[in-house]
Amino acid sequence: MSARVLILSGYGLNCEEETLYAFEHVGLSGNIIHINDLIDTPQKLDETQILAIPGGFSYGDDTGSGNAFAQKIKLALWEPLLNFVQRDTLTIGICNGCQISANLGLVPAFNGHYGKRPVALTHNKSARYQCRWVDLAVDIDNRSPWLSGIERLHIPVAHGEGRFMMSNDTLAALKRNGQIAARYMKDESAANGEFPYNPNGSLDDIAAITDESGRILTMMPHPERGMFTWQRDDYDRLKDTARRTNQSLPEEADGLALFRNAARYFESAKKKECA
Repeated sequence: MSARVLILSGYGLNCEEETLYAFEHVGLSGNIIHINDLIDTPQKLDETQILAIPGGFSYGDDTGSGNAFAQKIKLALWEPLLNFVQRDTLTIGICNGCQISANLGLVPAFNGHYGKRPVALTHNKSARYQCRWVDLAVDIDNRSPWLSGIERLHIPVAHGEGRFMMSNDTLAALKRNGQIAARYMKDESAANGEFPYNPNGSLDDIAAITDESGRILTMMPHPERGMFTWQRDDYDRLKDTARRTNQSLPEEADGLALFRNAARYFESAKKKECA
């Protein structure tokens, strides 16, 4: 069985095409579907192995980033979505999709209790929209198949409300369970909240978290905007260094690694079924 990908669209989500391209580039197939069409045909989730909620500005962020879109899902699609995430599936929420996932309570979902919302994504500490490239360190305790084998990521952020906030108890539980997927970095050290390395003032430099299974990943940075080396902000420097040292640059950049991991996850599952 080849994994099928479903990517949501509608009401201001605007990164669906790039996200689909990333999955297709690593050999997966899928479709973009408007949220209203999925509400009309929720059985499509039964035929899907990977769900992606992409970035954008759903409903203009008028009631808080991702809140209105999450409420629409909660009211009209919650049971099919809950059945989906409880199967052996993968889900990724990127930027606005991260905000939507957190508002839905898909993460952190302690003890498998999806639907509760102990984590908030609020206005950047700078009170400004931030669009810049950042460095991330993948937490060594994370168990997410999305991040398997990845230690560092250099990918962009583009948001005005990306600041992870939570109670001390929730933060302690995330650490204890290995649910902090990635943190913002300054060179080889933690950002320690320093701007612009931590672009939003996120608590404990958190850039991404998961549910307890690791199969649901929510992240504020955009891996689909950092797929190829020529997209990087430091491409000119990398190209010049490669030319001077008579080396070639890889075509693929850090962001594609997540999508490759998603493909590998289901390839591994297929091999186990055939064994």
